[in-house]
Amino acid sequence: MTHALHLYQEESCLLEALAAYVAEGLRLDEGIVVIGSTERWHLLLEQLQSSGVDARNHALHGQLRLFGQQIVLSTCLTDGLPVRHKIGQVLGAVLGLARMRYTRVRVVSELTDSLWRAGQRETACALERAWRPLLAVHDVRVLCVCPIDSLEGHFYNGTLQTLCAAHTHVRPARDEAGFEGAVSEAVAEVLDAPLVEMLQSLSAAHRPSADMPPGQAMLFWLKDNMPRTAEKVLARARARWSEQ
Repeated sequence: MTHALHLYQEESCLLEALAAYVAEGLRLDEGIVVIGSTERWHLLLEQLQSSGVDARNHALHGQLRLFGQQIVLSTCLTDGLPVRHKIGQVLGAVLGLARMRYTRVRVVSELTDSLWRAGQRETACALERAWRPLLAVHDVRVLCVCPIDSLEGHFYNGTLQTLCAAHTHVRPARDEAGFEGAVSEAVAEVLDAPLVEMLQSLSAAHRPSADMPPGQAMLFWLKDNMPRTAEKVLARARARWSEQ
């Protein structure tokens, strides 16, 4: 079971990542479920087609399926809050339907993306936590997406930490090597060498439960323990990132 969170800053980068994720599943003869918007669904199909994947044929034969995110959200939320048993019923039915035909299933979920854009961040975190009992029953891979720039300090008010903690894996950017380089260079500019080594050791020892790149774990540790230094590192990292 994998419950991954992919943070993105640009739509084009997100579509590339989603297309790669879906194409891999199709090659492995997995069932693919997309819980998302019709608009992004069509963009994803176009991205797949342009990369040589006959996505429309896979969709025609039911291997690649769309379930509308707004229908799912309207069914699972009451007064703007997720209702656990409704989430279990709706998403459980979606996963069960896919697993009737395919032994292995992977999911793309835009539910948090939609809630985050609407400013319902606590609801997004609660919904992500609700996946856990479902994934204990259905052994599937889930990829959630959210429009967050993890080099922006205001996201570290606790909400981003909570959102990440609800997942098994966190990917902060499409270009992880570039992200890691920007953070590492920023840390080296702000801190002396002995402090850099100490930071690496401490952030590794107290890293979040979700699997994530070392640079992201360092940012979380700095924000929690050295907030002023964290702001300096984030500012330098943003500058480095924008130069790439």
